[in-house]
Amino acid sequence: MRWSALVSEPVAAKVLVVEDNRTMLALMQYYLSKDFTVFLARSAEEALEVLQREQLHAVVSDQNLGDGLMGVDLLKRVAELQPHAARILVTASQKLEDAQKAINEARVNHFLTKPFTEQELKNTVGQAVHNAALLSIRDKMVQELKDQLGLGRGAAGKPAAGKPGAPAATPRPKTAEPQRADAKGAASQSLIPESERLAFRDGLTGLYNHRYFQEALSAGLLSARRREQKLALVLIDIDGFRRINLSRGYAEGDKLLRRVAQMVTDMMEDPVTHARSDNSSEIAARYDWDVFGVILCNADVERARTYAEKLRKAVEELDFPEGTGSGVGEVTVTAAVAVFPDQARNEQELISAAEKALRASKASGPNRLVLAPR
Repeated sequence: MRWSALVSEPVAAKVLVVEDNRTMLALMQYYLSKDFTVFLARSAEEALEVLQREQLHAVVSDQNLGDGLMGVDLLKRVAELQPHAARILVTASQKLEDAQKAINEARVNHFLTKPFTEQELKNTVGQAVHNAALLSIRDKMVQELKDQLGLGRGAAGKPAAGKPGAPAATPRPKTAEPQRADAKGAASQSLIPESERLAFRDGLTGLYNHRYFQEALSAGLLSARRREQKLALVLIDIDGFRRINLSRGYAEGDKLLRRVAQMVTDMMEDPVTHARSDNSSEIAARYDWDVFGVILCNADVERARTYAEKLRKAVEELDFPEGTGSGVGEVTVTAAVAVFPDQARNEQELISAAEKALRASKASGPNRLVLAPR
């Protein structure tokens, strides 16, 4: 079952707010309760009680709790008890060393600096919950692949393979082939990082795979609805890729896919500062054989159009085969843009709008950018 099928309503996300000031606590509850299920605590002790009984999506804690425990210390405990919960520290300090301590010791994901507005609070918590959901999706996919490879939960004392309820195998004496057993254990450990990559990454391009893309899009749309923001879907198709494979060879075709994939990610930058986006919910994926998919969060049609057009021009100027200087202009792409909620009300409508626009554009000729009709 897909993660998105488990979350039918945005308000399902559970958020714990820890603040010793009653007025501030009530205000934060008022702002957040419109979008989340909110739990309140006025001390670290109360917060730990909530952590013991509720599975949370995020914890928002003030740095000064007034009971001898700092917010960083509480969030450190949150990281131990519920590592998938996003951790948000509210502080009046702007010192770099304080932020470094929070990141290093408590693995704090997000910060809120006092004073903050209602929108800043909602945006920070919303983004934190969204990112935590994506991490949960990734971990679930990794665990599924580990189970398939027989690397499941053996280390935790549970069977890594075999049928449920099957009798445990009789353990061998400790003296039986210790070197082979150790080697097998080391080999299994070395496979774990590889299994994590294979679970949600495309082996050729290194981009996210189609399944992770679908899950991330579902999570992104839930977040966009909750925060009343737009979300853009961009599909990019390499024109005449089959012809390139046949004329240049499949090895060169693979090189081209990797080159264009790198360009797809390099172009994901802020349109004003031109800094590369650090928003982990904005992803690029290998959507199909020669098609890439890009999710741009909080992006209107102009931002998506700017991104797609910049990419189209960059590919048009690509030197292919690399280093020859003779192949500039040989490779082009066709791109289609669809935006939620402008052209679609849900995930399927958004995908359908982008795919239809892409097909219509390619039917009119290569090297184009088209916007899905409203």
